Amino acid sequence: MKIPIRLNYLAKILPLFFLCSLLCPLNISTSAETENLAHLIDNGGFIVKNGLKNLQYREREPFIPASTLKILTCLAALEILGEKYRFETHFFLDEKQNLYIKGYGDPFLTSEVLKTIAVKLYNRGVTKISSIRLDETAYAIDSLADGAGHSTNPYDAPNGALAVNFNSVPIFISADGSSMSGEVQTPEIPIMHEIGRTLSPGSHRVNVNTLQRKTLLSPSLRYTGELITAFFRTAGITIQNEFQEDCTPAHLSVVYIHKSEKTLLDIVRSCLKYSNNYIANQLFLACGAVSYGFPANWEKSRRLFDIYIREKLQLSEEEFYLVEGSGLSRKNRISPAGLLKAVEHFRPYADLLNNRRKTFLKSGTLSDVFCYGGFLVHNTRLLPFVIMLNQQENNRDLLLSILQLAVGD
Repeated sequence: MKIPIRLNYLAKILPLFFLCSLLCPLNISTSAETENLAHLIDNGGFIVKNGLKNLQYREREPFIPASTLKILTCLAALEILGEKYRFETHFFLDEKQNLYIKGYGDPFLTSEVLKTIAVKLYNRGVTKISSIRLDETAYAIDSLADGAGHSTNPYDAPNGALAVNFNSVPIFISADGSSMSGEVQTPEIPIMHEIGRTLSPGSHRVNVNTLQRKTLLSPSLRYTGELITAFFRTAGITIQNEFQEDCTPAHLSVVYIHKSEKTLLDIVRSCLKYSNNYIANQLFLACGAVSYGFPANWEKSRRLFDIYIREKLQLSEEEFYLVEGSGLSRKNRISPAGLLKAVEHFRPYADLLNNRRKTFLKSGTLSDVFCYGGFLVHNTRLLPFVIMLNQQENNRDLLLSILQLAVGD
């Protein structure tokens, strides 16, 4: 039976450990110092690449990466789609003045963007339409990302080809229980009142799937339709009939293509800064669709990432297993050494990671999962590192401090 190590005892033996670690590569042999370090790890491993000398422990064993997987997803997106890639949303008019809107997975169809689109369409002469037809056939996904649920939390928000505001609804509930929009840039729409009935007073940002499906439209597509309708009417566009889901006829010519205001590099920066699961899986799905053709689906992207990881990162099948791109799934597995290869390739984008005192890092956290990946800053060098703990005890910060000192920080 292991006895938990006392922090004051650890403080006494750390100098000896630091001296040993500077002189020789770590492996969990017989030294008391490395045994004490290993005592912080019930189930996990780490690796730091420091020139020819690696500090490492169980580095070839696969573990759950949680959100550190986003480093790999964003790296693949940057290399497969390109830094300057821009998502598109297409608009078509038929002979009856029905406006078809076909989405291609833009993760940044926000309220501000929809307002701009409405004004542009109005200025192009689209001032009166019969109805809005919503087309999300560019994504053929019939399930949530593995690991996502139906909680109110935005990190469980569903992915889709035509979704707005990251599929999360801003709602403010007043003391008397009445609901309204939770942000000035987003108009008040009916879906807010329905979701708001179950919320306590205060500000909320709610996964749209909190609302149970009551019509042919999914909650996500209903949210999109209500918000677009509100912005169109504000811009002066008259809409005669209700919006509905429909597939765009093949013979229609596009009247407007909205290219995202954000490049892929901008999107990756936001994805990593806020550790946004919705954005990460939009990138994951887009990579598969662009590589193998639309519609996007989970299987195409899994196949693509399997090839990418084996060929680009030179990992064996025993070192990884991926089912989605955000890190939500507990089925995801990758070894510390495998993820380190992605970190090394990410070096040109190190400044996109969160800058914490003398580290550039991405954290990953699930129940009993505590991970870090990124770069230790030592003098003028960036030393790639990965810490992966799949255990109850969250020792990643203590382990990170030990590794920083071990490389001479």
